[in-house]
Amino acid sequence: MRSSLPYIFLVALAVVATACSGAEAAPETTTTVAAVTTTTTTTMAPTTTTEVPLVEVVLDLDLPDGLDQPLNDFYSWLADDRNDPPSVPEGLLAHVDNADRIESGEVGGATTAELENGDKVAVARVDRDVILLVDDGGGWRIVGAVLDEITPWLGEDPRMVLVLGSDARVGQNQQRYRADSVHILTVSPKAGAGAIVGFPRDSWVEGPDGFDKLTHIMAGRGPEAMLESVTNLTELEIEGYFVTGFKGFTALMEELGGLTIDLPSVMRSGNNWSNFPAGPQTLTPTRALQLARIRKGLSGGDFTRSLNQGRIMQAAMDMVQIPGIDLLPEWIRILTDNSWTDLSTEDVLTLAAAPYFFDSTELTNIVLPGSVGNAGAASVVFLGDGAEDVYRDLEDDGLLTPEE
Repeated sequence: MRSSLPYIFLVALAVVATACSGAEAAPETTTTVAAVTTTTTTTMAPTTTTEVPLVEVVLDLDLPDGLDQPLNDFYSWLADDRNDPPSVPEGLLAHVDNADRIESGEVGGATTAELENGDKVAVARVDRDVILLVDDGGGWRIVGAVLDEITPWLGEDPRMVLVLGSDARVGQNQQRYRADSVHILTVSPKAGAGAIVGFPRDSWVEGPDGFDKLTHIMAGRGPEAMLESVTNLTELEIEGYFVTGFKGFTALMEELGGLTIDLPSVMRSGNNWSNFPAGPQTLTPTRALQLARIRKGLSGGDFTRSLNQGRIMQAAMDMVQIPGIDLLPEWIRILTDNSWTDLSTEDVLTLAAAPYFFDSTELTNIVLPGSVGNAGAASVVFLGDGAEDVYRDLEDDGLLTPEE
């Protein structure tokens, strides 16, 4: 049996009560503690066995309809593993098996949101624990947890996803146009770190129809072709993709209220847009989109643009952390309204929760090395040998080894 101090106290009372009753059967109890088998021995009498009530937890929280049962089942099993295992991912049960338990279960609440596809997501707080739940048609179930003083469990570690920014303008198919931004995003909740790995959009890679610029592979074929091509190139286990376009990016920035970002140097636009000064600044949604797109005025061209796109991801991560994880269900609703993904609602929720539990500076932002050259008449980027080193470095734990 596992129990925190309050549960130890309740079980101790039950043992004393049954011991004082002599050989009589243990009295029934209406507490949330029931049936543990306890053995007591003396030198004068044979061993007697009495039953201690099984520990069951009933949370005293005002929760949206349906959330109380999976939470009660989860915490009852945590308090006493003779209870039936709750319906949660197998990896989560193993991860929290020896965790400290809630102290009262009387502090907390939950926030929920319904997504466009009809699924629902929730973040529940129980004392200092954070529990993630999904209802994708079969009722609420727990899909992730961050229990007090143990590392988060947000799916099998590490998480790895392809993030695509479409070059489509208004009226164009955002999923079947060129990819203006291509990044692999990795997070390891266990390590509290991750990586943003940018691909120069003109990288010369093998696609479904032979070699082509990476940016062209999504055009006419969709994000599935991009995912297949990047997976084949890197040999990494990328679990899915997110894709958004100019309209979706601007909508997300509007929800953030603009973008607060600290630029390490002046970013020259190279066209009729204003330059971006060095240092901290807050950009309007339109200016944030311009920063994500500029390359002609940048000393590193395509490489620096990709690095800036990673900086924008880091800055957005910092901003969503400020109001706290209680707003995560609403952020997911906004995200899924303005992007496309092949991930399940469960995977979206647990992946989106990960950045709340570490600082954005722990996301290593890099762009794959390469050199500019020509493939026939086309100007392209040939990825260097160092790109393969990056793939293999990410392979085991989703992290990049710090440069010495």
